[in-house]
Amino acid sequence: MSLENRITAFDTMASRFKATRPSKLIALHDMTPATWSNLSSAALTYLSRNLDSVETILDDKMLLDRYVAQWDSIVTITPNGMIVPKRHTMLEYNLLVRAFAKVISALGIGDLIVSWHVPLNVRIKRGLACESNLKRHHPTEHIHSDSWAGESSESVTVHLPLFGDTERNCVVFFEPPRNFEEDWLKPLPSYIAGKAIAEQYKEVDVRAKKGQVVLADFSTLHRSTRLSGAAARVSIDTTFVLRKPVSNGGERIHPWRENERVSPEVLDGIGETHFFVFTNTKDQQVDSAGGFKHPSSLQIIRLIPEAA
Repeated sequence: MSLENRITAFDTMASRFKATRPSKLIALHDMTPATWSNLSSAALTYLSRNLDSVETILDDKMLLDRYVAQWDSIVTITPNGMIVPKRHTMLEYNLLVRAFAKVISALGIGDLIVSWHVPLNVRIKRGLACESNLKRHHPTEHIHSDSWAGESSESVTVHLPLFGDTERNCVVFFEPPRNFEEDWLKPLPSYIAGKAIAEQYKEVDVRAKKGQVVLADFSTLHRSTRLSGAAARVSIDTTFVLRKPVSNGGERIHPWRENERVSPEVLDGIGETHFFVFTNTKDQQVDSAGGFKHPSSLQIIRLIPEAA
């Protein structure tokens, strides 16, 4: 798919909601206060439950301080900072997904979405990068496209900063050059393997704020970054396949990612028609296959039988 076709599809999507456009393939949208309050409350509840706390901590600074202090004992956090949903956090996670779905529903783009990548990621990043993680295949601190880790190249990245130091501990985006090639989005053995591609990109002057949603086409690249003196932050990230006027001849999805897809109808119906079930206990780990698979054991059950 040419860059022009990606821009056309992205323009069609971004015309559905009020947004600023720091790049032709990036859009920022401000949530309503009610939508943001609903999402942040659900996130705080999920984060509190993950700590096995006897109380629901609704103060984000207190909660982040707990995470930083207990970091080495929290077995549900991956090296990339993902807070993996488990059996004991299943209910709170579904409530969070439901709140997230309402954020997306408010954009009015449901008919343009082919499928979602699930589970969506709740991620915590401390003020300093973990040196051992930087040596792994897919650290988010390296410039990358999620398609390099096997997700569909026809996707859009969704990023929502939630709590903490989201100004100095944030995600930076990069726009593609005019000679962009679709082949640049094929799966790679590691993010660092895409260094020659990344060097052709230019950083976009955009930093998402709390209460904003960032949408970025997969032809853009991004990375987690920290400025001097950064503290911890929490964010949500996931992706969806955007319906486009001209197909690229099929999605490039790694075989391990094929079962990590749901329709927009399923995501919209979480808590009403469908429910995410996680079978692993907090001490049970799922092999992420070098970053090509989500480190969870998701099953999706239907709460309401399909009409005959």
